[in-house]
Amino acid sequence: MFSSGLIYVYLSGAHKTIPKAEVMAIAEAEGIEVRPVLDLDQLLVLYSSPELVEFLKLRSAYSRRLGRVLWVGRVENVEEGAAEVAEKLGSGGVRSVKLEFRDLKGFDKERNYEAVRRSLVESGLVLGGDSGIVLDAIVSQEVVVLGLRQCEVRLKDFFSRWTNRRPVYLPGALNPDISRVFVNLSRASLRRSTAFYDPLCGVGSFLLEACYMGLKYSGSDIDERSVRGAAKNLESYGCLPEVFLADVCRMPASEVGAIGTDMPYGRQTKPRGGGAADLVKCLVENSESSLRRGSYLVFAQSSELERDVYRVVGRYDFEIVEVHQNWVHGSLTRTIYVLKRV
Repeated sequence: MFSSGLIYVYLSGAHKTIPKAEVMAIAEAEGIEVRPVLDLDQLLVLYSSPELVEFLKLRSAYSRRLGRVLWVGRVENVEEGAAEVAEKLGSGGVRSVKLEFRDLKGFDKERNYEAVRRSLVESGLVLGGDSGIVLDAIVSQEVVVLGLRQCEVRLKDFFSRWTNRRPVYLPGALNPDISRVFVNLSRASLRRSTAFYDPLCGVGSFLLEACYMGLKYSGSDIDERSVRGAAKNLESYGCLPEVFLADVCRMPASEVGAIGTDMPYGRQTKPRGGGAADLVKCLVENSESSLRRGSYLVFAQSSELERDVYRVVGRYDFEIVEVHQNWVHGSLTRTIYVLKRV
């Protein structure tokens, strides 16, 4: 079938649940209506407006290829689908495309690719050459999506901000891809000029990504060395050093639109003035007074503290709307909690 309202998002395989959650969070943050049609391994097909692609291109860390669906159907019908796509493209004046194939779930790549290629060529389409038009053929769970790629998000685009390339590094600092995910899950909005705040900012990983996305941001930390490091990192990438010294248990921020932070787990980084569970209580309690109803708090903590986290959250006006398990290394698995102020 052909539908101009269908968008495909080929997702990173870095995590099972986070890539889809990030897409939906960005859409919610920017007020874009989305209706999932297919939710497959590393592949989403959504009814939405073209502006979703533009915001995902600007913001997403775990989306890889995005574009407009020309045909979607079962593997066994792919030759018919390819012929239909060729006809549609031809009627629009397209005579040649670059075909790129992705087989995500172990099907016979050679057979499926050849079926698509043969059908396109027999329908009069020229493949390869210098065509700037890319036709994606993506197979997942016996479903094929054929679509015109509109943009690509590459992991290497984040490498210049990797922790080992910043002027200041401290143990526990997160790389830009996962840092960006936290900011996106907080539903900080460009359209609404949301103020994003990280009360345990360390050397500024989250703030740097908020800056690159064009968001308003600020951060604080109880450690003076970290605050200086965050300021230096931000300035080195052309971002305003909106950081200050503060204790998360006495957060000075008020009326922020979104809060996101990566908490000390008590391994590489250790909390001051109490245990990790006490720090969770400080964060949630102070966030309750800083966030408006309907706003989000996102934080990570060791999965070993799951019971403590649920007990603390239950005392305040928050509901846990998402939970993501994220293996870090060895025996450490972080749990990412997405809380909504109610």
